[in-house]
Amino acid sequence: MSVANQFIVVGVIVTIACAFVMRSTWRTWFHWKQAGSGCGSGCGKCSAAPTEPQREGRYPLPLG
Repeated sequence: MSVANQFIVVGVIVTIACAFVMRSTWRTWFHWKQAGSGCGSGCGKCSAAPTEPQREGRYPLPLG
């Protein structure tokens, strides 16, 4: 494989990698604009208090 072909292959791979990183960054920063997704969508999942699992025979140590 000649140097020119290797340079083209490396350029394509780097371009694809940069596009993937840019797409991931874009989706991270601007994903909240989609209706009904993420926190604040009103589904109630984020505001619900987590339930404590039942522990039979185990007692937590006092904190403080």
